[in-house]
Amino acid sequence: MKHLLLVLLSANCLLAAAQTTKPVYRKTSVEKVTGVDSTTILYNLGWDFYKLDSLGTARYYWDLATRAKGKSASRYAAYYRLGLMQQNGEAVDTNLVMAMDYYKKAAGTPTQKGDPDAIKAIGGFYENGYGVEKSDTKALEWYLKAKAAGNNFVDDDIQRVREKIRIYRLPKQ
Repeated sequence: MKHLLLVLLSANCLLAAAQTTKPVYRKTSVEKVTGVDSTTILYNLGWDFYKLDSLGTARYYWDLATRAKGKSASRYAAYYRLGLMQQNGEAVDTNLVMAMDYYKKAAGTPTQKGDPDAIKAIGGFYENGYGVEKSDTKALEWYLKAKAAGNNFVDDDIQRVREKIRIYRLPKQ
């Protein structure tokens, strides 16, 4: 009976220890991740590390996701996340020009719909003149693209910029 109690107690301790440890990921390269959708796997690994506040490792996986084979939606999302990190100075120095470059890559191509949040961010850069020449007309153009791409949080931005453009065009009295 003592042996059974000891075995059960040991097993319970092992289970408790296994539940409290964080998963350990090994750094990988694009070549080691195989399969049809490597991009999504790497993008999700980036999110796992971002949530653990391991920003450098998250950036590493998102960078790999931009070069991996797989779904373009995950690739565009990875470019968007890299742009946010560059804009906010997370694990790198703040650089708005580089952030805009990432956002433009995340915006997609004329034949493929990109990340709607990245498209909205480009509009914000033009509206506020972050790393680019300030232009309300370009901002409106990008906000409308974001709306067409499926961003549901851009309506206030569109209305605000349209109002600015309307006010600028009013004749002076």
